[in-house]
Amino acid sequence: MKISKITIIVLITLVLIGGSIALGASYEAIRNMPEDPVEEVFRDAPNTPLTEVQRDFLPSVDEPSIMPENTDVFEDSVANKYVIVSTAQELADAIAPGRCITLKEGVYDLSTVTETASPYVEAGSDLGYYGYMRKAALLVSGVEGLTLQAAPGAKVEIVTPDMHSEVLMFRQCVDITVSGIEAGHTVTGEYECDAGVVFLEQSADITIIDCLFYGCGSVGIWLRDCDFVQVVDTTVTDCSLRAVDLDNSYDITFAGCRFIDNRAYGGIIYGSSSTAVFSHCEISGNKLLSWSLVEFNMEHVDGVLFEHCMIRDNSLTEESAQEQSKGWDKWLFKGQGISLRDCEIEKSNFSDYWGSGVVDLGGNTLTF
Repeated sequence: MKISKITIIVLITLVLIGGSIALGASYEAIRNMPEDPVEEVFRDAPNTPLTEVQRDFLPSVDEPSIMPENTDVFEDSVANKYVIVSTAQELADAIAPGRCITLKEGVYDLSTVTETASPYVEAGSDLGYYGYMRKAALLVSGVEGLTLQAAPGAKVEIVTPDMHSEVLMFRQCVDITVSGIEAGHTVTGEYECDAGVVFLEQSADITIIDCLFYGCGSVGIWLRDCDFVQVVDTTVTDCSLRAVDLDNSYDITFAGCRFIDNRAYGGIIYGSSSTAVFSHCEISGNKLLSWSLVEFNMEHVDGVLFEHCMIRDNSLTEESAQEQSKGWDKWLFKGQGISLRDCEIEKSNFSDYWGSGVVDLGGNTLTF
């Protein structure tokens, strides 16, 4: 059978048209894919305790982000995405958007940094009045996509001897990860510090994982006007005012964290106008000079859930217990909007487990 030239031309044309349609559909599908599928997982349910699958996506001290082998020598080029640092000055100079910074083992004393090559960092910055005058040993502003992580197996400490300075502060930052870092003040003594350890302000999409924050810092983790913050497997200890302060911050998750042995003047966990979930956390060994153990502003809090948490061995100091005996009741949990589910709670010498407004969702084990 003979096939005319016109028939051949028609067949070739149909094949080309079909291929173009298929290619266009493939391009459209790729174009519509989310830029970061992992990020979407966390955005969809920020208040849901992390699953094992979600944990696998988080940065880890044992499995740091992939780094080229040629970044052993510090480079100050902003174009260099992966940087390894070994001094406080190198750390301050390296901070930039879209950068992954790995810290070698050692103590990073931020008081040694007086100026920095990074336009995103201020050293020893005066913050103005936040209830009292305060400073930041290292203030990071306007950065998106920054990771600070300890090298595998390394003990990394970021410190300041200045009791009036926050150790690390992030202001107006997005997509920040801090992993495997210890941070605190080198000042010793009781109730010496006037500033905290980590202060986040007007920031979003923050992940803190496997860190240790210690006093005498006044507040271990302070969130002010923040959204979508996840703190995982992190310990806050020996702080002189409180472990956590949530101020007008929403969709906050603490998973597998320990708030232990703080010698707080106010509540160990305190907040106002915020939403948060504390899941599988331990609150133990804390001593209170005043207030209740966990306290949220009764008029403005929108909802704080404690689930599968262990609350034990917390106590009022002798001075605070005397105040309580005179009629100033102090509870383990105080404030509207607090819910408890499947927690182990030891009353110790507090007035009661909780005051009015706290919701018992069931499954709680109460002991004296």
